[in-house]
Amino acid sequence: MNLAIPTYICLDVPEPQATAIAAVRRRHCQRLKDFPVEITVTGSSGVGAIRSQLHWPDVERSLRAFCGKTAPISAEFGGVVRFPNTDIFSLAMGDPMPFEAIHDGLKQSGVRFEDNRFPFFAHCTLRMEGPLDEAAVSELFALRVPGRFTLPTLALYQRVGDQPIRAVWRCPLGG
Repeated sequence: MNLAIPTYICLDVPEPQATAIAAVRRRHCQRLKDFPVEITVTGSSGVGAIRSQLHWPDVERSLRAFCGKTAPISAEFGGVVRFPNTDIFSLAMGDPMPFEAIHDGLKQSGVRFEDNRFPFFAHCTLRMEGPLDEAAVSELFALRVPGRFTLPTLALYQRVGDQPIRAVWRCPLGG
């Protein structure tokens, strides 16, 4: 595994919620139209991506140990939030505490992370760029993605050059 490429730790959103979110992205954000539907737990907020100078076998050993003692998360989405002074919209989590526990556990896992200036906020991004008219803003704020779901797997995502972001490693949560 090449950790020189920014590597993010995520939880994949299952069906049918993933399909609903992907449809919103195709409608409102070309940049995210082919982006995996996931909740990033390290990389975009809180701690940053996995530190690039680390040795992959050591990182994998630490992540496998973490996954072995961490239970899958049962979750549901809350409302839509707009990050201040941006056109970035995301679905908040109904209960962010399990995600904060995973984020905090990863910080203690022995894996080192890059610095990040944003506090951790568990969310699933709906759109990232470009101006919106008032009708689109209203549509996004009215969005609800119902249903409880389980997040049973930790995944590492990377983007190489102009290629799409892709999962490069997965491990089931088993605690």
